[in-house]
Order: sequence, then structure tokens, then C-alpha cells
Amino acid sequence: MMKEFSIYDLNLLLQLVIFALFILGIYHMKAGRKSLGKHRLFMGLAVVLNAISILLIMGRSFMTSLGFLASRPREFGPFMTWIHVIVGSYAEISGVWFFRKHPRNVRLSMRVTTIFWAVALLLGVAYYVYYYML
Repeated sequence: MMKEFSIYDLNLLLQLVIFALFILGIYHMKAGRKSLGKHRLFMGLAVVLNAISILLIMGRSFMTSLGFLASRPREFGPFMTWIHVIVGSYAEISGVWFFRKHPRNVRLSMRVTTIFWAVALLLGVAYYVYYYML
């Protein structure tokens, strides 16, 4: 019997699309292309789509589960969720901030944000597997 498709499945697919946009954005700054306009376009789309996902799906899920997460912070699932929320929040806020103002050391800031974003994505996939597949 097939599992019913849920909003969380849709969110996972959206996160994979965002990942593809993120990779395209990086590609346009690497490999000799150096197309700042395309880089900003793809990264901007990634940040906006992720913000929509946070507001409509992930944030709602987090707020609904807040009591459970707060009462069991040392258990694997809730602990992973808290780390995902903290790391992902930093990555999203940094992504938004880049469009408002560039930091002095833009390369270092972008690299740090990329690492936080990648960790948040991996934790988000782990979250999905843990809560919706196991």
C-alpha cells in the first residue's frame, strides 16, 4: 500500500529544488563564470523559497511541536530538531542579510553561511527520515 503524499513530502521536494538553486548560484561564481547577476538571482530564489517554506510549513510544525520539544530536549529527535532550528535560522537570516548589506569579509561570511545551510539541509533530511519514514 502506498503512503499518502503529505505537506512534509512536498517540503522535502521543495528543499531539494532549493538545493539545486543553491548549487546553480555557487556554479555561477565558480568555474570561471563569475556572473554576479545570475548568482544573486539563484541565491535570492533559494532564500525566498526557503523563507516561504519556513513560514508556511516548518515554522508551523515547529510551533505545534514546541511543548514536546521543550519537554524532551535530550532525546535524539528533539535534540536534532533544536540543532536544525538554530543552524537553519542562522543560515536563513544570513541569506536575507546578504541582500540587505554585504559584510566586510564577504567570502568568509558566505562560506560560513554555506556550511550552516548545508548542515541545516542535512539535519532537515535526517529530521524527515526520523519523523516521517521510521
